[in-house]
Amino acid sequence: MRLFLLQLPALVGVLIGVVATYITTTAQERSRWRRQQAVRWDERRIAAYSDYAHAVKKVISIAVRLAAKRGVYEDDFWFAGEVGEADLLVAEEERTTRWEAVLMLGDDEVVASARQWHDATFRLMRLALGQSGDLTWNEAVRATGQARGRFYTAARRDLGVKFDASSAPYEWQMSKWLTETPEDRNTAVAGDRVA
Repeated sequence: MRLFLLQLPALVGVLIGVVATYITTTAQERSRWRRQQAVRWDERRIAAYSDYAHAVKKVISIAVRLAAKRGVYEDDFWFAGEVGEADLLVAEEERTTRWEAVLMLGDDEVVASARQWHDATFRLMRLALGQSGDLTWNEAVRATGQARGRFYTAARRDLGVKFDASSAPYEWQMSKWLTETPEDRNTAVAGDRVA
């Protein structure tokens, strides 16, 4: 018994070492698993956000081309190629499909800003299809550009991407082009040549 009591501190030390090793290893494995899961979900969110943005921009592009074709706004240049209402419906169906991933993976701010972006896009679509709307063409274009900026800001914040507080770099450059008259664009181009 005396021999056992002399070895008891060593046994307790070994037991404490085993428990401490187990706890440390478990905590490290759990931490590594959480990091891997976070990276995995970040990658999926990036894919969902970029796929959704691409789908919305496709809808907008077709709507703008349809609007130019129908004379909704004055334009002396637009991309070649025929587009029709069927193209717009196909693009809108793709946007709807991509929307589900944003709903699944996005935080509240991203979902809300994505919804604002596609609501603004609906206004463009209505005008492009010759339907009446609550906004003029220029107002709808401006609203779409602003909603796009809010979506990108929310998505970048959700993904932990650093960004400047100014939204100017993310503004839709096409909104400036589409709200200018051809004369404004010609004056700007002539001014660029002089400068």
